[in-house]
Amino acid sequence: MPVNFFARSALAGFLAFAASNLSAMTPEIRLPEWQRSKIDISEWKPDQKLLTIRVDIEAPSVQLEKITSKLHLPEELGVNAGQHERPFLKKGDKVVFLHKFSVKPDFAGWAEVELAAQPSQDGVLALIKSAHANEPATAAILEAEARTIDKPLNFGRSMPLLVRDDIALCTAVETALKPDFKVNGQQFYFWYPESGFGKGLTSEGLKAFTSAIGNSNLKSAEAAGNMLIKKLETSKEPLMLSRTKDETFAIPAPVAIDLINANLATLQAIVEKSPEMLEKKINAMQPGYTRPFLMFNLASLYESQKKSGPAKLWYEKAISEIPAWPLVETSLKRVRK
Repeated sequence: MPVNFFARSALAGFLAFAASNLSAMTPEIRLPEWQRSKIDISEWKPDQKLLTIRVDIEAPSVQLEKITSKLHLPEELGVNAGQHERPFLKKGDKVVFLHKFSVKPDFAGWAEVELAAQPSQDGVLALIKSAHANEPATAAILEAEARTIDKPLNFGRSMPLLVRDDIALCTAVETALKPDFKVNGQQFYFWYPESGFGKGLTSEGLKAFTSAIGNSNLKSAEAAGNMLIKKLETSKEPLMLSRTKDETFAIPAPVAIDLINANLATLQAIVEKSPEMLEKKINAMQPGYTRPFLMFNLASLYESQKKSGPAKLWYEKAISEIPAWPLVETSLKRVRK
């Protein structure tokens, strides 16, 4: 039975893969770093239905040649995001490619960014010699591989795309937080687990947790949430959702725990009218999937208390982590007046 596993990337949600032509090498013996790349959604204009995916490619240690970036999109979109090329990139330089394409809100699917570049063979050999001067056996293996570099090497990323009126980001629908919770006109992001996740006690716990969140019942939410967290920490098993007879979706236990904790932290701050409590939690967090949403919730809570200064600060921090966020742009215009 096929299983789709969702895992957080570096900010904000990504499933990455690296495809290398050097398949004979073991994971422990690999070429020195010859490229750095970053892929993210950089802009979303819902009024124009225009989404932009930004690709950064850097040549940190050797010259690169025949650099290409190609975006593959689901056939259902019926669009071609094109291919970008650059003949060479000097050592230390960086290039930015922007893939722009039309998409309607409420789209959820997968995209693949196929990247390729050919590193300078002489440059790679020099790197190997410097990095493995005291490891002749390792150096010999790597040098043999490096001498086979006569065409571009492939690398890139496959990622889920979720596009809504309020935001565009790399995540699955099942793990997406929604701004449907409102207090005095202010919106807050919460995770509402889809019906069908888990079995037995876990399933009932998720139902109780979601109901308590919707009713702003902090005591019941904490009871259900803490029970779920303890169970997930103990079993380390993912939350499972059977889509069809042949497909199952899974949220890894650490990701589910993070989502539950984000809900609890936000609800507690709202009920107790204590943005300071939520701010303290955010300041102790490492970059991760839920952090920008908690930043938004903190800003929204400050705005509800007519504190436009800290509200502006935290909206700006939120959009710095997820740039394609029209709802934050609208909120910032409001607090800057």
